[in-house]
Amino acid sequence: MRKLILSLLLSLFLMGCITPNTTQSTIINANTNITRTAASNVSKQPKNTNVSNTSNSSIKTEKIQIKPLGNLKVSFLDVGQADSVLVQTPNNKTILIDTGNNNDYKIISSYLSNHKINEINVLIGTHPHEDHIGSMASIIKNFKIDSLYMPKITTTTKIFENTLKAIKAKNLKITTPISGKTIDIDKDIKVEILAPNSTKYEDLNNYSIVLKLTYKKTSFLFGGDASAESEKDMLSKKYDVKADVLKVGHHGSASATTAAFLKAVNPKYAVISVGKGNDYGHPTKQTLNRLASSNVLIFRTDFNGTIVATSDGNTIKFDKKASPVKAQAPPTKTQIQNVNPIVTSPSITKNANNSDINYYITRTGAKYHLGGCRYLSKSQIPIKLSEAKSQGYTPCSACNPPK
Repeated sequence: MRKLILSLLLSLFLMGCITPNTTQSTIINANTNITRTAASNVSKQPKNTNVSNTSNSSIKTEKIQIKPLGNLKVSFLDVGQADSVLVQTPNNKTILIDTGNNNDYKIISSYLSNHKINEINVLIGTHPHEDHIGSMASIIKNFKIDSLYMPKITTTTKIFENTLKAIKAKNLKITTPISGKTIDIDKDIKVEILAPNSTKYEDLNNYSIVLKLTYKKTSFLFGGDASAESEKDMLSKKYDVKADVLKVGHHGSASATTAAFLKAVNPKYAVISVGKGNDYGHPTKQTLNRLASSNVLIFRTDFNGTIVATSDGNTIKFDKKASPVKAQAPPTKTQIQNVNPIVTSPSITKNANNSDINYYITRTGAKYHLGGCRYLSKSQIPIKLSEAKSQGYTPCSACNPPK
C-alpha cells in the first residue's frame, strides 16, 4: 500500500511539471498585465493543488503594467551634418530611420537608453552614405532588431562593409523597399514606402527610401537625401505625398525640395537635419526661401538641437520654437581654395563628347554654367554635368551649356 501511495504522488508531481506551452514571461499586447515568474509552470498550477508544501509556494511574482504611449512621438536627433530620426508609435513600437555618422553612436544609443528602448522594431537605412548609416553596425550589434530595410544599392566604403558584417553576424535579413507597399508595425498608424522608384539612378542620394507615416489626421514625410529626380518620379507615379511635417531632403540642399514637390507635399512644418557651420552651405537660400514663401514653419537641428514632434492624431506639437529663416554659413575657405580657377573661354570646357569636365554651380544659384560665364560668382563650385543634372540644376541661358 505504501508503494502504491508513493507511486501516485510521483505521478502527480510529474504531471505538474509537464505543462504545455510554458514560457518565462507572457506578453499579449500593450494593454495587458505582464506576469514574470521564476518558473513558468507556476501560473498553470490549479488553485487547490494537493502539493501544498513544494518550493513553488515561495516564488514571488511581479506585475508590470505597460501602458501604450497613446501619441505618436517623432524625435529628429541632433547628429550634426547627418540624419537620424526615432519614431515611437502609439502602441510602443519603434522605428529608427538612419543612424548618423560613425561617431554618432553614443548620441543615438544614449537617447534610446534614456527612453528605455532596447528593441528597434524597424531599422531603416535610407541609403548607404556614411552620414545615414555611419552607426548602423553598432546599433545592430547592441540592440535587438526585428526588421531591417535598405535599398538595393551598394558602395565600396568601409562603413558599408562593416554594416553588412554586423547584419550577417546577427543573422538579419535585409528587406528591399518596394514603392507603393506599406510597413506593418502598429495598427494605429500607416507607413507607406514612396521611393526609390528606379534602379538606374546615377546619384546615390536618389536611392533614398522615402516614407510617409500617417496617424489619424496627421502625417509625416521622411525624405532621406532624395533629390529632384526622385521627387519627380514620386509625383509622376501620383503618390499622395501630402504631409503636415516634411523632413527636408538632403539637409536642405538646393538639389532637393523642388518647387513642384513642395507644392504637392504642402507641409505646415519642415525639419532640417543639418550641422552648424557645415562646409556645404546647407541649408541653401533657395530651399529656405521656397519653404518661407510657402508659409512653412522651419525647425533646424543646428539651431534647436534634437527636435521632438508629438501628435495626438489631430494636432502636432513641437518641443522647440520655429527657427528663423536664416541661411547656413557659406562654405569654408578651404573649400573655396580648392575650386578650380575660372576658365577664360567657354569653348575650352567642351570636348568632342561634352564630357563631364569644368562645369560650375554657385552656392546660391539653381543653374549650372560653363567656365567664364558672366553669371558665375567667386563662390563657383566645379561639378560634373551628370551630377548637376541629377541634382536638379538647369542650364544657364547665357552660356548655354549642354542640356
